[in-house]
Amino acid sequence: MTTWYDVSDLTSWHLGHLTGIQRTVVGVLNGLVDCGAAPRLVRYNIDQRRFEEIDVRSLPAAVVRHLPWASAPETDHPPLPGEPTEAGSPGRWLSRERIFGTSHAAAELRLAFREFKHAGRQLRRKIRRWASVRFHRREAGLSPVVRARRGGRTLPLPAAPPPAAGPCQPGDVLLSLSASWTIPGHAEAVAAERRRGVAAVRMIYDLIPAIKPQWVDEESRLQVTRWLRSLLTESDGILTISEFSRGEIEAYCQENRLPQPPLTVVRLGDQLGSADDQAPPLPRFVPRRPFFVCVSTLDIRKNHRLLYDAWQVLAARDPAGCPDLICLGVPHLFVSDLLREIRLDRTVNGRIHVLSDVDDAELAWYYRHSAATIYPSRYEGWGLPVAESLGHGRLCLASNATSIPEISPDLPVFFDPFNARELVALVEKTLREPDWVREREAAIRQQFAATPWTATARQVTTAIARAVSDSCREAA
Repeated sequence: MTTWYDVSDLTSWHLGHLTGIQRTVVGVLNGLVDCGAAPRLVRYNIDQRRFEEIDVRSLPAAVVRHLPWASAPETDHPPLPGEPTEAGSPGRWLSRERIFGTSHAAAELRLAFREFKHAGRQLRRKIRRWASVRFHRREAGLSPVVRARRGGRTLPLPAAPPPAAGPCQPGDVLLSLSASWTIPGHAEAVAAERRRGVAAVRMIYDLIPAIKPQWVDEESRLQVTRWLRSLLTESDGILTISEFSRGEIEAYCQENRLPQPPLTVVRLGDQLGSADDQAPPLPRFVPRRPFFVCVSTLDIRKNHRLLYDAWQVLAARDPAGCPDLICLGVPHLFVSDLLREIRLDRTVNGRIHVLSDVDDAELAWYYRHSAATIYPSRYEGWGLPVAESLGHGRLCLASNATSIPEISPDLPVFFDPFNARELVALVEKTLREPDWVREREAAIRQQFAATPWTATARQVTTAIARAVSDSCREAA
């Protein structure tokens, strides 16, 4: 039996650092290799409608540098300006921060451009949808039959050919932890592999687009809902990342009368290579005052609005003593109004700083030198930055919502993510009572055991064995 590891969403990774899902895909791959269970890599080829085996060196340099067992990718040209180098550092002399700066205005400009591109894609899809309705053609993605009125007749358009066979053989396992809902045809190709006798084990991180439509655009809701239903009906085993997510998946299956494949909760690794005793280098932006750090994509559910409200209170109470807040993350949908408020609010716009494209070395510096970290999210499948903060031995002020207390029920200091004044009190206590902070951090360093990716990988291999066993029993 061969395990094939799906890296489809990594093959076109364009950022100089890895975000949550991609960190997980890379971390589990490293863990499998370290456990002696190295898989073979595949990606889905959209043009050929099939999975194909790839060499690890064909992955982007920003990915390969997180794979210590892999050789650096072979390139026949020098790095382009701004392109990640083999050493793993973006070309700093022409980085986005060097060109645009790190101000709120720069963050807003990047967000506006991202939303402009998103709006352009949405407009093209809406035009195609309108044309399909107006001229009685197929509504893309909604039906396998194209309806075209020709002299009063309804004519079916030839269906797309089925996905072609990939390198997987009957009895093999296809392990997909990727964000594959964004890849057209991927779900159909997995279903085709299962019909050929390949066991499919896949990951559900959370159900946010399907059950919290107020936080996503309509296209994402439809896209993820279709993917989720396919995953639930075309998998031999499903992995998820918290007991909270397990409960959400079980409730979703029951509510929608969907079958539930074997479901396994795995604890994500949270060890960082930079979390050691070696002093990390100075980042591009060095605060001049005591500061708190929030590591998170800027998203509605991540609750940066609560941070803004809390810092307004802090600035009003003590304008000179108000600490800085460093928000490390890429702005996502529906936060442009919040960023505009922060930029124009003279009481806090010199205290709240939004930084994107922060690499692991800079992140380690911010963890090490912050007064504490803050994670105010209203809804999570897990909450990796909380675990990373504890792994660095730092005090973490964390939301008590959804899965976050599963990371550690005692070591973070929890608060209600809907209560800004409760967070204000904790920030003030952190600044006012250094002995309390030292006691909390001593307990963190003594009691928190970071989870290595090898431990996650062993849980994954156990889930694979269970899925294969159940699949063979059903076939018999």
